[in-house]
Amino acid sequence: MRQLIKNILNESKLALELLDTIKNENIFVAADLVGGLENLKKILKEFPDIINMIDSLKGKLSLIYHSRKEYIEFPFRFEIVGIAKNIHETNSWPILNLIYDDSKLNESEKKLLEQFIYYSIADLNIGDFDIKPEARNMYKDGSYVSIDFVNGKNWESLDHDIRYEDNDMRNLHREYYTKSYMNESKILQENEEDPTQKILNFLSRRYKVEDIDLGWEGNPIKFKTIKFDVDGEKYGFTTFENKREQIRKIVDMLIIHNIIEPIDPYERQLDFYTQKVIRAVKTFLNQVM
Repeated sequence: MRQLIKNILNESKLALELLDTIKNENIFVAADLVGGLENLKKILKEFPDIINMIDSLKGKLSLIYHSRKEYIEFPFRFEIVGIAKNIHETNSWPILNLIYDDSKLNESEKKLLEQFIYYSIADLNIGDFDIKPEARNMYKDGSYVSIDFVNGKNWESLDHDIRYEDNDMRNLHREYYTKSYMNESKILQENEEDPTQKILNFLSRRYKVEDIDLGWEGNPIKFKTIKFDVDGEKYGFTTFENKREQIRKIVDMLIIHNIIEPIDPYERQLDFYTQKVIRAVKTFLNQVM
């Protein structure tokens, strides 16, 4: 018990120190102290404002190819990884890491895309910069950005001394958009629609299992109750109830507290989202019963 209390106090002290660092420096300095933004997010999970700030450090932009005859936009995702400042620190702007998936492109397409990205960054051919207000408020200049990294690599390493023309860019845009960007968007959408981890996190933090015996010596009648306390509201069921009823009660609780979108677990044909919800609830029940 003493060790548990000591660990809790140490975690609380670390959280307060990180909050001070965010206030006095910035969120990226705090993240460096604990090995990255994901670790910072785990440590400060009880501070929703910080979690929202971290989640806001993502967005989309376009790199533009233009010539006398062509104007082609290549969409990319990005993550904000730092803050750049001028010499007198009177201005600041976000440092970006551009993100894309080139796994379905062939080698020549990969090299050509990298060359295009290199020239676009060098010439500041950037458009449709979409950044969330929470992130924009962290900087004094919300209109300028610095793309220092591409898939974690320094952007200057993408120069392969390749020359290209309009037809090359038209073909590359078609291949990139169909093989890479649309495929990546589909994966992201499926991940965003997958509520599994959110459900498991919510349930695992709020449940309590009690073993009950209503029998007598030589004739035990044992069962379990699973109880949930959600901001003072009580929910629960027993192992006497069938699995279908247990799932229904948990789903109703998740809907009431806006953890999931409203669903009907009794529909004969379950859509992708509903299947994920039911599977997550079953996973939880298998873990605790």
